[in-house]
Amino acid sequence: MVIDAFSTIRSPVFSELVVVLVRLEIHLPWVATLFKVLHMMNEVRPFDLVFLLQVPDFLEARRELMEVLDTVTAKGLLKFLNSPPTIRVSDM
Repeated sequence: MVIDAFSTIRSPVFSELVVVLVRLEIHLPWVATLFKVLHMMNEVRPFDLVFLLQVPDFLEARRELMEVLDTVTAKGLLKFLNSPPTIRVSDM
């Protein structure tokens, strides 16, 4: 269903897919599933991946997210991206 909705985007200025994280609960099975879906979405419409942290302790959350991204990179789950994911922090 997500892939179908994603395929309807026709804007020529679309370039980023932003994943908003309001709390950070890292569970590797969830992460693997997320990146498989993102890979399928990227095949439909290529994008740069951005994680937007909207959490109270963004320094700790950023560190945890970076560890997860290092792990999934080592497992080859990010090979579909043209560039590494970006992490941004939003004021709450």
